[in-house]
Amino acid sequence: MNNADLWQMRLEEVPLALANNTKVTLKSANNATLIDMDGKKYIDFAGGIGCMNIGHNHPKVIEAIKAQANQFIQPCFHLMLHTPYLELAKQLNNITPGTFPKQTMLCNSGAEAVENAIKVARFSTGRSAVVTFTGAFHGRTYLSMSLTSKVKPYKYGFGSLMPDIYRMPYPSDDTSLEAFKRNWSQLILSEVAASDIAAIIIEPELGEGGFIPANKKVMQYIRTLCDEYDIIFIADEIQTGFYRTGKCFAVEHFDLAPDILVMGKSLASGMPLSALTIKETLLKKMTPATLGGTNSGNPIACAAALASLDIYQSEDFEHKVATLAEKVRCFFEGEKKTYPFIGKITGLGAMIGVHFVNDNNQPAPELLQAFRSICLENGLLVLASGEYKSTLRTLMPLTINDAELNRAFEIMAKSFSLLAEKHLNSTQTI
Repeated sequence: MNNADLWQMRLEEVPLALANNTKVTLKSANNATLIDMDGKKYIDFAGGIGCMNIGHNHPKVIEAIKAQANQFIQPCFHLMLHTPYLELAKQLNNITPGTFPKQTMLCNSGAEAVENAIKVARFSTGRSAVVTFTGAFHGRTYLSMSLTSKVKPYKYGFGSLMPDIYRMPYPSDDTSLEAFKRNWSQLILSEVAASDIAAIIIEPELGEGGFIPANKKVMQYIRTLCDEYDIIFIADEIQTGFYRTGKCFAVEHFDLAPDILVMGKSLASGMPLSALTIKETLLKKMTPATLGGTNSGNPIACAAALASLDIYQSEDFEHKVATLAEKVRCFFEGEKKTYPFIGKITGLGAMIGVHFVNDNNQPAPELLQAFRSICLENGLLVLASGEYKSTLRTLMPLTINDAELNRAFEIMAKSFSLLAEKHLNSTQTI
């Protein structure tokens, strides 16, 4: 069957409510190269929306999965302990920021991990209010969807959302500490008392919100507020984690340790696994069975995660990402000099956002959509993000080789040129 046949099957068998970025069906993948059912090759700048930091089908991950499958697949951790879960928990407790004792719970998805982080925060504090931010994306389950900022398409039509959630403007790099303090004062004066807040949850760099990093001084001030008011600081590192920003975890850029760090996506290189690593003192009051999940911490997913951590630690990813980030940023900065529709270039490490703008310097999602279509036609898969879907986000595997990267640059350079011609012609027509 070819791409067209399988797209027709998709239309007949799967709800349209599940969005698809392309009509392409994948046949095979290796590192940053994808091959579809028609035999066409693509360079992957999407990485399973951030799941493939070490590339598709890394041999060590494949071997770990096979070896674990030959032992056992899923005994359920609640019924019988297994070493992959225990070893992974120990490693995550050791590598996450913070010198205090920690414990780790494994889950199936980022949304599930976020929900459990809020459960821990509410239980440990005896409070219910949660503060989140504009631009945030924390998942699609009811609580995580309520924390997510954007209404359409994520929250629209689903009825009443979870109560006791309060939203502040995201403290981007452009936000002054004084402005954030004013916003905080207004929040606790007119909307919710600080003594009623269980947690503040924040992405160190917005993912779906447009690849915008937080202000370092504000992040440190939030840490101070949490200490002052006994509020739990939750860092959502589902997309930023595992060297995407150049550090193992993005909060390392801000010189702070959260009380709960939520992770997923590239933790297990595409296998369904997430985790929350928690300051141990927060768990003291929680009795057995207050947390759990049948498939949480599946041994095969844990084995993939353990292999992934070994790769991250043995292959000097910090240096690898620094080199990659410099090349990618230099490419976009060079193109920006030629094309006025390229606006700000934001982000930490290789988590780079390229903001498309119109002649009035306003977000231009139509230009990015046209750019993405040209890229796909020429063999490059790229993604959009941001409030208006006007930000190109780079989620290529961090292991992308020079040939794959240079091919991506060639396709993007060509796509920028073609887009400029189309944009100029449409402007002249008007």
